[in-house]
Amino acid sequence: QHYYITNNLSKMTVQSFISLQKAGSRSQDWIEMEDYYNRKLWHQLTLALIKYVKTGPHQSGHLSELHKTFLSDFDHRISSLALSNIGLIVSEDIPAGERLEFLEALSKKVSNHPEAKIRIMAKVGSLKIDQGQVEEVQELIKTLEELVNSLGEITPVHGAFYELSAKFYKVKGDYNSFYRDSLRYLGCIDLDDLTSKQKQEHAFHIGLSALLGDKVYNFGELLAHPLLESLKIACPWIVELLLAFNRGDMNKLEQLQPQWSQQPDLARNEVALKQKCALLGLMELTFNKASSSRSIPFSEVAAAVKLPVDEVELLVMKAISLNLVRGSIDECDKVVNLTWVQPRVLDLSQIKEMNKRIIEWAESVEKTVQDVERQIPELLCN
Repeated sequence: QHYYITNNLSKMTVQSFISLQKAGSRSQDWIEMEDYYNRKLWHQLTLALIKYVKTGPHQSGHLSELHKTFLSDFDHRISSLALSNIGLIVSEDIPAGERLEFLEALSKKVSNHPEAKIRIMAKVGSLKIDQGQVEEVQELIKTLEELVNSLGEITPVHGAFYELSAKFYKVKGDYNSFYRDSLRYLGCIDLDDLTSKQKQEHAFHIGLSALLGDKVYNFGELLAHPLLESLKIACPWIVELLLAFNRGDMNKLEQLQPQWSQQPDLARNEVALKQKCALLGLMELTFNKASSSRSIPFSEVAAAVKLPVDEVELLVMKAISLNLVRGSIDECDKVVNLTWVQPRVLDLSQIKEMNKRIIEWAESVEKTVQDVERQIPELLCN
């Protein structure tokens, strides 16, 4: 028995189904929906039906039967977006082996509506990943990305697309892309729609990708996100580790090693993690220096990032190649001259440091103004 979409059911079959439901525990809902159905008030019926399918629990098989016997009789009369919303909920009640067929048939029903199609096909992609059809999903993501970009403004379906994209990159082991699209996904949804367990899982995996991504050197957005609160009790060490990386704190990294070395992905990438933390330490050191005093001796860099002095030059060259800092290296005097550090989302301590520097700059400007004012009479006389 296949759960394809059809419109060839008779009204008597629909009425029989409604009568059966009215004898159940949610009779009032069905009396209301029967009234809308008989009066052909499709908008009101759609709203009532969405509310009904969202409000469980439902017996196994009930929603799939509702779709076959009731909804399929008038699904061409309701909006494609509403049909996709109902269809996604119903799909969870379809036997696993027939779920893809159901959703692909549904996507044809809503193909004229980009948002509805994206929502359905994102679910199709997720199921294909679960079934190991990863390469097919790569092409699907490219197609959906074009549809998403054509929408212009951010809509709720962006969340469905970025959730699929993040899941794909997670399976592929692409930490950088997973981190980027996971944050985009979180920016499109209401966190209250996630369970506590889902919040913890999302936070943990995004945290890992931030640590392991070789292009992720900005932790501020993640550290400021309320999602991270879910880990402060469940897995506090990873929050501490993220904070340590954000500061480039090599001492804290070593202190937390007994915890993070138990995580297989982190343990496998120990050398890369320590180099990344050292690079962030160099960025933090540069950030904390006034622009007039960014000629930093190799020995000071080495002390800050816990490296031998003879490895400092390579570290700075790596940072410059990644565009984390800009400047030059004076090998003769063993000094690094840094003129710029990549902008980052700042935490409170970094904002305080920035504020301190702005105050110092303002005082310096005021002093210059006063010096000029004192010299003006003398200049005029001359």
